[in-house]
Amino acid sequence: MSGENEVLGKLRAAMKAQGCDALVAFSPDNVTYTAGFLVPSHATNRFRRTITILAGDTFAAQIVVTVEEKLARERSRFQDIRPYGQFDQNPADLLAAALREAGVADGRIAIELDYMPAKDYLRLTELLPRAQFEECRDLYFTARMTKTDEEVAILRRIGELTDRVVGEVLRATRPGMTELDLGRMTVDLMVGGGSAELKYQIGSGPRSGITNCGTSARKIESGDVLRIEILGNIDNYRSNVTRTAVVGTPTDEQKRIWQTLITARDRCKAMLRPGTRVPDLWDTYARTCREGGVEPTLQFLGHGIGQTIHEEPYITTTRNIVMGPNMTFTMEPLYMIPGRMGFHVEDMYVITPAGFSPITGAITPNDELIQVG
Repeated sequence: MSGENEVLGKLRAAMKAQGCDALVAFSPDNVTYTAGFLVPSHATNRFRRTITILAGDTFAAQIVVTVEEKLARERSRFQDIRPYGQFDQNPADLLAAALREAGVADGRIAIELDYMPAKDYLRLTELLPRAQFEECRDLYFTARMTKTDEEVAILRRIGELTDRVVGEVLRATRPGMTELDLGRMTVDLMVGGGSAELKYQIGSGPRSGITNCGTSARKIESGDVLRIEILGNIDNYRSNVTRTAVVGTPTDEQKRIWQTLITARDRCKAMLRPGTRVPDLWDTYARTCREGGVEPTLQFLGHGIGQTIHEEPYITTTRNIVMGPNMTFTMEPLYMIPGRMGFHVEDMYVITPAGFSPITGAITPNDELIQVG
């Protein structure tokens, strides 16, 4: 379609490559990726549907609840916005009508079978008995792995904000403060920097050895290992940055563990370029950790990042994926000693035609354990 948005053109090409006549998304992340904005109630109200439809060479439409119609007309990539009444219309009926209008009522339709409600699927098969419905999960994951330049630019904005904020929080950390004190500071700085939505977790002392530790009222003490993870959001693109610090002077054991993790990370960084196989990154990471007496706590080194925190490619032995330009991802060496302490550094990267570019890590480096307090 002449003049079509780059993302829509990429999805339409992927749909055709799969041999399908239409592509339908239901999930907040895939609909947002397709339409270019998040319908506010899509992620919070399970009774409302937001659906995007691409078919053939030119058909493109978005279905939204009436209360979201005006905003969709202002912000969506789709010109054809089809509203439905939440209490007196069935959005599956509108979807079936759109597919008929597009001329694919008896065609192959790639649709989110792993997400769409069973009720909607049953209604759709009743209305379009000759259609063949196929899973589109891998189609979307593959398309989303390779970002547009615009997407990379947004990821840099939120990544750099997060990198700066985690440094400011660590510099302000003192013994006697609570994890919640640091959490309040994190929220204020992130929101002030433009991340209206975020998640975070802060673990100190023995709690730093819990992988998903949350944040508590525990007071930070001298000698604690302190782990801060921040997940920001600008324009529905995410950041994922983690820093590990020690309150005071690190012990020889702590320095040895950290050096092992950083050595493993740096060997993997040296491999980042187009053509590198994801399993080779994992093998290098795991082998280097084990040489240093550290058994990786996670069974993956990192993950893709974009519309959601965890996307493909997962950097693990089970993903037969080859790195290519504009793939964005994290690497997060992590080692937990339950009941004692935990070590975790996470940064964001993008593959370039000649190698890679770090998105985070320059503002608040964690090559050595950060000393605070």
